[in-house]
Formats: sequence, C-alpha cells, structure tokens
Amino acid sequence: MEFFQIIILSFVAMAVLFLLTKLMGFRQISEMSFFDYVIGITIGSIAAEMSTNIDLEWWKGITAMAVWAVIGVLLSVITQKSIKARHFISGEAIIIMQKGKIIKKNMKKAIKRTQILATMLDIDDLIASARASGYFSLADIDCAIMETTGNISFMPTPLKRPLNPKDFNFAPIREGLSYDVILDGQLLEKEIEKSPIGKNELKKMIANRDISLNDIAVASVDENKQLTITTY
Repeated sequence: MEFFQIIILSFVAMAVLFLLTKLMGFRQISEMSFFDYVIGITIGSIAAEMSTNIDLEWWKGITAMAVWAVIGVLLSVITQKSIKARHFISGEAIIIMQKGKIIKKNMKKAIKRTQILATMLDIDDLIASARASGYFSLADIDCAIMETTGNISFMPTPLKRPLNPKDFNFAPIREGLSYDVILDGQLLEKEIEKSPIGKNELKKMIANRDISLNDIAVASVDENKQLTITTY
C-alpha cells in the first residue's frame, strides 16, 4: 500500500512542480540569481519530502511549494519595478578589467560573489573564461565584466575584435526571421502559413531543385523568400 502511495505522491509532486515552473518561468541555470537558485532548491526539497514521507499530509507539501513559488514571482516583479531592489536582490555587474588592466578592488568583489554562488574565481579562472570565449591571452582583452549570474563577458582590444561589414562600408541585406517549413520530410502547415511563400510555391521550388520531399531533413524560408534545404 505504501509503495503505491509513494508512486501517486511522486506523480502529484511532479505535476505541481510543472505547474509552478510554468508560473515562475523557465530559466537556464546560468541565468538564475542566487535567490532563484535557493527557491528552486527549496521547492525541489519539499517535493522530494512530499513524495517519500507518507506521514506528511499532501496538501501541506503543495501549500509550502506554492508559497515559495509565490515568493519567487513577487521577487521577480519587485526586481522589474525597482532598480534599487534589483541591485539589492540580484546584485550589479562588476567590471573586472578595464583598458587592459585588472581592477584589484573589483576582483575581490567578484571573488566574494563567486563564494556565495558556491564557485571560486582567481586569475586562472579568469584566463580559462577568456579562453572559453576565444581569447587565449589576457593581453587580448580590453574589458571584462562579471554579470549578476556569475558569468564573465569580455570585450577584446580593437586589434582582436572580429571584423564586421561596417568596417568595409558594406550593408548586408536583412534576412529577417527564418521559418522551418519542412522537417523530416513533412510539410509544416503552420510554419508555411507564417512564411512569405505558399504551399504550392514551396512545392514548385522543391521540384525545380529536383529533390524528393522524403530526402529533406530541414527546409527553411527567410523573409526574402530564400529557400535553404538540408538533405539526408
């Protein structure tokens, strides 16, 4: 009896977690603030307790999870409405490097933040983060900023900055959104309706390229009616 009761409670806890996650909004772990992380861990712990502790009345676990979810939503609303509250709750971005030099005072602030986030930051970590962003020497970095999530953003020196069309006084044609009109050999009716071409026109374009519909893995159309096809 207890076995089936645990199974039922587990499904109930999962359903409640799903609904609360929809309410709070999906976020990647790298985008979560410290408070988001704490609230997520707490709700997960309550759900686990509710699933395994059959002596706990189910409505108490659901109520506790709902209260923590509401707290998360309220914090999100407060941080959106008030800049001061946002800085207090989520923190501020920290400039670690500026004009190619490490700011020692701000580096200490960044270390304190990473301690709170259960990670550590030192010069080796800074160099490793730069390498992960494609810069293999700190001499290539003009500015480095630690975001409120703990991630580090880098601005390269002018000589290491990637070229862009503006450097050549060239203005590329705007492509706009791309619509996946065919997936795994199947026509996607809703995406075709959104795209600038109709179903019959799409079929003609495919026929002109002498490609079988079943051979198409993905086909997409941009706002300029350019069809891109990837076959198997």
